[in-house]
Amino acid sequence: LRPMAPETIREHLVHVLGLEGVTAETQALRLVSRAARGSMRDALSLTDQAIAYGNGQLQEATVRQMLGSVDRSYVFRLVDALAQGDGKSVVEISETLRLNGLSAGSTLEEMASLLQRMAVVQAVPGQDDDSDPDASETARLAALMPADETQLLSSLCLHGRGELGLAPDEYAASTMVLLRLLARK
Repeated sequence: LRPMAPETIREHLVHVLGLEGVTAETQALRLVSRAARGSMRDALSLTDQAIAYGNGQLQEATVRQMLGSVDRSYVFRLVDALAQGDGKSVVEISETLRLNGLSAGSTLEEMASLLQRMAVVQAVPGQDDDSDPDASETARLAALMPADETQLLSSLCLHGRGELGLAPDEYAASTMVLLRLLARK
């Protein structure tokens, strides 16, 4: 079977949850849709788990906690620090993620996703996703670096994500990926 697009999964979840009378935050649905990796069955299962975990509601914070996903504010701060060449902040944010037990893989995936959206904004001005509550922050970050640098960072995040399993310590590996991003110039 072909994997389904996250948008298609999200739309179906909205329909199903509407029939069930379950309230859901848009960002929570985005997280579940992406975590399902193209599988509607997995999306429905994750949604059911998230509803149970969230006492009958589907909220972003609860879904992030359940999935071990990093809060996007950390990702925005990391990309901002990288754009500014602020190594101290990059290492401090990485350490905060480690101390909070947040997934290094999830951080790199969120960064790659943000960088992809930034690249679209850079390549096709005015193509902002109006349904994305973070569109203005994405546009602000897109203005901080050249398009070729954004694309390079995205590629490094994706490749770095694949390297996490090779290292004995996921956080040390993710810090090295972030430092590689910082040294890209």
